[in-house]
Amino acid sequence: MIHADYVAPASLQELLAILHQHGGQAKIIAGGTDLIPQMRLGKLAPKLLIDPRHLPLLGIAEKEECIHLGANVTHTQVLASMLLKKEYSALVAACQQIGGPPVRNRGTLAGNLANASPAADSALPLLVYDAQIVTSRLGGERVIPLNEFYLGPGQTQLAEDEFIREIRVPKMPSITKTVFLKLGNRKAMAIAVASVALRLSLNELGQVIEARIALGSVAPTPVRAYLAEAIIQSNPLTEEIIKNAAQAAQHAASPISDLRASSGYRSKMVAVLTRRALEMVCQEFASGNSYE
Repeated sequence: MIHADYVAPASLQELLAILHQHGGQAKIIAGGTDLIPQMRLGKLAPKLLIDPRHLPLLGIAEKEECIHLGANVTHTQVLASMLLKKEYSALVAACQQIGGPPVRNRGTLAGNLANASPAADSALPLLVYDAQIVTSRLGGERVIPLNEFYLGPGQTQLAEDEFIREIRVPKMPSITKTVFLKLGNRKAMAIAVASVALRLSLNELGQVIEARIALGSVAPTPVRAYLAEAIIQSNPLTEEIIKNAAQAAQHAASPISDLRASSGYRSKMVAVLTRRALEMVCQEFASGNSYE
């Protein structure tokens, strides 16, 4: 394993100054559940690890228009949040399936996004919730929509001297239901073979005003199925429309074959999971129950 120096800045300004000074030779380490294994394998070799543990970034705060999730919020904190359980249940469901308890206790939501794995579980619900990444650097801050954040496997818009300070999740329309489905080779601690997150928001007339579908493990990055969303937003949710939307989601995927599954199997599972998610949400609307 590559050995690196370590520093835990006392303030955000100090962290940003160190990050600016060391540039590409430094890495942020929060939980370390992704970073340390990659260092052990020799895939990453930072000279300096910067730990934000002393920064006040552990909070989950509700404000007028958004939920603010600090950079140090762990998956376990997401699972324990009554606010997120009530309003953002798909995110809670995704975090429940990340690793085991030790990984969830250490791993952070921001770190899971920054790692930029195509199979990142938390990315999918955050995509369907229209989340934004808020970054800081010495020159100021910027807000990046999550659907523009990923550039490729392990690649994001983050500059070498940028730090994810928080994740912002907008408040959802009042009539909203979501679901997260993950297909793995075993029930626990499995990297997804394919995964889908879905959100439907309705107006008072029962018409779909917002449809979001996100796919994982079936493209170089987590992706939105825009054509499938458009089909749902333009038509009543009949059996035929659900079938067409599932097929459109399948076309949005560009999976590869690996040790977990073939590309053909993954492609078929996108349609299966999308159709299943749509049917589940429709049943919830019909029964009057709520995921949110």
